[in-house]
Amino acid sequence: MVADGKRVNSRFKLLRYYSMASAVALTITASVLVALYRSDQVDEFLLSTEADNTRLTTSFANTFWRQFQPFFVSASNIPAEPLRRRGELRALDIAFESLSAGLPILKIRVYDGRGRAIYSSIRAEVGEDFSINPGVRKAVEQGASWTVMTFRPQMPALDGQSADRWVVETGIPVTGELGQVVGALELYSDATPSMDRLRLNVWRLGGLVAAILAGLYLILFLIVRRADRIIRMQHQEVEGAREALRAKEERFRAIADYTFDWESWLDQDGRLRWVNPAVERLAGYSIEQCLAMEDYPLPMIYEGDRAEIRRLRQSALTGNFESGVEFRLVCRNGLVKWVMASFQPIFDDSGAIMGTRWSIHDITDRKRAEQRLRESEVRFRSVTQTAADAIISVNGQGDIVSWNVGAERIFGYAEAEVLGSNVTMILPEAYRQRHEDGLRRAVATGDAPILGVPSLFEGLRRDGQVFPVELTLSRWDMDNGAFFTAILRDVTERKMAEQELAERTAELERSNAELQQFAYVASHDLQEPLRTVTSFLQLLRRRYDGALDDNAREYIHFAADGAARMHRLITDLLVYSRVSTHGRTFEKVKMEAVLDLVLTNLGAAIEEAGAEITRDPMPDVDADQIQMVSLLQNLVGNAIKYRAPGTVPRVHVGAVRDGENWTFSVQDNGIGIDPKYFDRVFVIFQRLHARGEYEGTGIGLAVAKKIVERHGGRIWLESEPGRGSTFHFTLPVCHPRKG
Repeated sequence: MVADGKRVNSRFKLLRYYSMASAVALTITASVLVALYRSDQVDEFLLSTEADNTRLTTSFANTFWRQFQPFFVSASNIPAEPLRRRGELRALDIAFESLSAGLPILKIRVYDGRGRAIYSSIRAEVGEDFSINPGVRKAVEQGASWTVMTFRPQMPALDGQSADRWVVETGIPVTGELGQVVGALELYSDATPSMDRLRLNVWRLGGLVAAILAGLYLILFLIVRRADRIIRMQHQEVEGAREALRAKEERFRAIADYTFDWESWLDQDGRLRWVNPAVERLAGYSIEQCLAMEDYPLPMIYEGDRAEIRRLRQSALTGNFESGVEFRLVCRNGLVKWVMASFQPIFDDSGAIMGTRWSIHDITDRKRAEQRLRESEVRFRSVTQTAADAIISVNGQGDIVSWNVGAERIFGYAEAEVLGSNVTMILPEAYRQRHEDGLRRAVATGDAPILGVPSLFEGLRRDGQVFPVELTLSRWDMDNGAFFTAILRDVTERKMAEQELAERTAELERSNAELQQFAYVASHDLQEPLRTVTSFLQLLRRRYDGALDDNAREYIHFAADGAARMHRLITDLLVYSRVSTHGRTFEKVKMEAVLDLVLTNLGAAIEEAGAEITRDPMPDVDADQIQMVSLLQNLVGNAIKYRAPGTVPRVHVGAVRDGENWTFSVQDNGIGIDPKYFDRVFVIFQRLHARGEYEGTGIGLAVAKKIVERHGGRIWLESEPGRGSTFHFTLPVCHPRKG
């Protein structure tokens, strides 16, 4: 209620506020009106322009398509460069210039049924694919026309002059004799003059609206200024009458406001009549909030202490003096404080009780010291010899009351930063609700399944890292409730070691199983009998060739061919098994040199197929050079082999950096692979074609996959039948283990 002269004057800023608010409101109103007018005019202009341009475009389409239909039909299958050199384009240019003479036409495009430009007044656009354009796609797929207006910086006209222009693009579908969409035609017309006229009209309207609103503003300003003067005069009269009372109040408050204790006066009905500012320092509530509080000050008192305070308040109203009363106070921010209070009756001149005086003193620090002293012995008894681990104690609400050096080291928080904070701050989000539910149950019932039982959880470091911890939990009880002590051990390294051991064990078991299986099959049990069969077949063919008829020779040929295939299968299987067991130590490998060697090895196949090989610059990687040759030779060889009859193979070998990996790719234009077979192609001995169509044993891609995985990468493919395939594989930029 106390205020100086500056504060009094600052209360009356009606004129200033009106000036600012009305100026802003009038500006916004004018802007909105002008914007609405402009939007309406633009919409009206677009409706008119759309109808005119649609008729004009339809006229162009009827003339162009009818006159040049044979060319448009054939142009759909002509590649871009040959199409741009066709003589019909010049005839189309002449026809377009003739039809657009005197019209604001900037450009024309004609599209085929797939959205590809088969004619444009800008030659560089001929042959380009515009199917991504929403209007073009709408025309060729739905048979619908479109119109859109855009602003194009430096848009060229037919005469070659470029300027900033408003352009209206209108397109219509072109249908064939049976009503099917066979293409589309799009015209670009210059709407800049119309938009310039519209902009001028908008400026004129804006000026008129601004002038009208300015006049209205001036009239209202004069009225408000008069009202402001009257209010100021009335306020000065009221302030003069209050000045004497204010001076008396200030003398009283000079004493009461600087009292350290929280002082309150209540009347005989228990209603608060006065409270000093100390209440805000102690409890966080303002004087105004206290005056408006129902049943003051019980809402600020800890629920378990309210009944006793209510009894003492009534006792003071009967004339009793109560002092040294300790209870808990709940601050506005939720913090609980301990206070000590005295309750004293207030008497009037006749000796009748007219209310009570409350004096409250903060004893939180003293109570905390007492509490720490009581808890010290219990807390130290809970500490074991595992002091290097995190040892954390919390109360029944989950607030941290103890935090050792091990906890600082593991979680990254100093003790001063966490005391009083909830322990959920060191738990990942996924565990917090479960922790809170378990804590409430443990406090209420004393039952907690994890008490005394080592359990695995996840912790949250200060830097946000989630890591595994082993938790052992114990409970201890004090006068002020239950407490829990947790011993937490960081088991990150142990879990990583266990995971790595499991992975290595699994890999070793798989490798051993493969080796044992191969060793059993590919040793003398297969190789030696196969060589014997092959030798006797060759001997039989040489010695008795003249005595054999054609059927016998054919049988011998089939047997020899089967033996040869069996030999290739055994050899390929041996290669597959040796990827992991006979790999060389990783070293810096120049993939440029590897690719050169691969192309040399495949020289005969490349020359026979007439293949065209292109490449990106190849990086250096940490790898087994021999296996890199085998990997690329498999992929490039397949790209040449699996080609469509009569097609020239085109193969591109690429490499791009992707973070900590190089991603290599081998792309071809071959027969392609159905997506349902993507996983099958990497399985050993799996073939997608009959043996007579393409030679091979079906083991090459399985070897490629195993080589990539040995190098810590992955391999996958993208393909469509008839549209070629792209095989991708990754290799680390710097391998974590060379060998």
